[in-house]
Amino acid sequence: MYFSSIEIGSEVVRLLHRDAGRRDLEALRDRLSRLPDGADRTRALEILSMGLTVKERLEQHQQRERGLMAVIETAQDLTRIVDIDAVLRVIVQRARTLLGCDVGYLSVYDPERRDFYVRATDGAFSERFCRIRVGLDTGVCGYVARHRSPYSSSDYPGDSRFNHSDFIDGAMRDEGIASILGVPLLSAGEVTGVLFVGDRYVRAYTAWETSILSTLGAQASVAIGNARLFEQARDALARAGATNELLSRQTADTRAAAEAHEQLTALVARGGDLPDVCAMLARRLGGRVAVCDEGGREIAAARGEEGVEDPAEEGRWIEDAAYAALAESRRTGRSVAYRKSRRVCAVVGGEGPLGGLVLQTAEPLGEVAARIFERGAMVTGVVLLLKAQRALSLMSDAPAVLHGLVHGPGGRSERFARQAEKYGVDIHRSMRLLVVRAGRDGCTHLRRQLMDRLGTSGALFDDVGDSLVVLASAARMEPALAAVRACLRHHRGPFSGVVGEAIDRPDDLPESFERAERCLDLLDALDRRGEIFDEGRLALYAPLFSRADAAAIEGFLTATLGGLYAGSNARGERRAVLAGTLLSYLDHGYNAAEAARSLSLHINTLRQRLEAIDALLEGWRDAGRALEVHMALRLWRLRDPQRFAALDAPAAVPDQRRQP
Repeated sequence: MYFSSIEIGSEVVRLLHRDAGRRDLEALRDRLSRLPDGADRTRALEILSMGLTVKERLEQHQQRERGLMAVIETAQDLTRIVDIDAVLRVIVQRARTLLGCDVGYLSVYDPERRDFYVRATDGAFSERFCRIRVGLDTGVCGYVARHRSPYSSSDYPGDSRFNHSDFIDGAMRDEGIASILGVPLLSAGEVTGVLFVGDRYVRAYTAWETSILSTLGAQASVAIGNARLFEQARDALARAGATNELLSRQTADTRAAAEAHEQLTALVARGGDLPDVCAMLARRLGGRVAVCDEGGREIAAARGEEGVEDPAEEGRWIEDAAYAALAESRRTGRSVAYRKSRRVCAVVGGEGPLGGLVLQTAEPLGEVAARIFERGAMVTGVVLLLKAQRALSLMSDAPAVLHGLVHGPGGRSERFARQAEKYGVDIHRSMRLLVVRAGRDGCTHLRRQLMDRLGTSGALFDDVGDSLVVLASAARMEPALAAVRACLRHHRGPFSGVVGEAIDRPDDLPESFERAERCLDLLDALDRRGEIFDEGRLALYAPLFSRADAAAIEGFLTATLGGLYAGSNARGERRAVLAGTLLSYLDHGYNAAEAARSLSLHINTLRQRLEAIDALLEGWRDAGRALEVHMALRLWRLRDPQRFAALDAPAAVPDQRRQP
């Protein structure tokens, strides 16, 4: 078919008018190339070439228009920035769409690790690609950051202008990227990131493509900067809100603590006692509050639910975990929590500890509630000191009277007679002394407990050195002894005690006290703890062994009892049985029948044991020797009662070795 130049011009205009693609214009060129040479063919090709030029210009204008619209839309996104990651993803998507690339991604600089990490991607599917981190000296990213200028490569795997990394090259291979273009994100002269586009085929990037990508990179840099400022402002606002909330809370807490302290102080000023303090703290803290003395015995308590006094049961003591926490509180001067929602605070005043405050709540205490609890412990200490002061005022002269009677020279007891009568002790009648050795701190605690139990009548008592001394009429010693035993029931330290024999003259009190001290020295040498003895049980040994130590007593037993003495070796049980048999035989005045009956043994079994004793202890039947052996056996039983316990108790069944 033949086309004239006019027809060719009309066809080109028609194609341009309906926005035909370059393919349609190229198809028209193929048709014209098959025409015979001539002026019309040459003219037609010129017209078609001008049409192609117009088409390219239209495409360039459209591309610039799309780029301008993308820049405008990105700028609009920056004005309503909420999520920085969402904005960066939109920028990467627009860059990839405008440049018609397969992949787009953006790497952001991490100042702490001094490298770049991928923060936004579009078109990437490899997980390893999204985890790329690049240093300043590696890859295209490092090259762009160091030179602060765009960089493009049409052959990424073979490009030697930058340093390669096996991990990064592997990630690029996973994505199949062959060509890449990157532009820096600059902020105040510093590189904050790099914006990339890439293709999975060989491609050269035009200056316009580099320019539009740089423009989007600049907007991404602005977005990152604005986002950081936005985050800083938001964080500052949050910190300001938190500070205001903290100040408000602290103000409320301070007001609550001040009110609690004022109420506690007013309570003490009105003469409130321990149950009142417990009730107020229980209402404030919402739990059970108890006051214990220094030994751990509860002396007052209240429950928050009821808000009224909840007195402790008689003999109720705090648990071991609370006692350990109480010791820690005394050391630190603060309350100590134990278990989940329990807390103790030491009560200290005067010369030492007075006890503790114990709290049990449903939930652990906060800081302010703990402070209120500690203030309550301070007020409790004041109440306990006032209570102790009142008790001391009632017994102001009791220590002087007791010391005068026990340690004073003879003949001056009459001056203390009238004072002793105030405490229910008539020194002109039969009296008894009770001396308990429990250490200085233990005696102070026992004296305070005894004050609660005995009051100011019935006995004179005070701590003398490391011992508690109780003086009572012989008729009233049993109640006093029972009160002391009740106080010692939960005593956590070692103790030993002696009840002296009855005396009729007050001038005999110093000697009675000295005898009790000798008995206590003997108990120390025998390592007997945790019991109160009658002086009569120790009268035989105290004068002989009160100044002896454990080694001396051991030597006496070994020398006197010889092979019969078991000592501490493992084969001693059989010898202890023989020793118990011999002791019973001597106690019954060499009466074999009575001794066998007391031991629930057949008479023949007893005689067999005595024959075995003859082999172990020669000459024990001699009159002078028998007395020493008898005394040594009694001393052995006094020191080691558990070895003789089975022999002392009546047998439940006859001896299995009894002969017919």
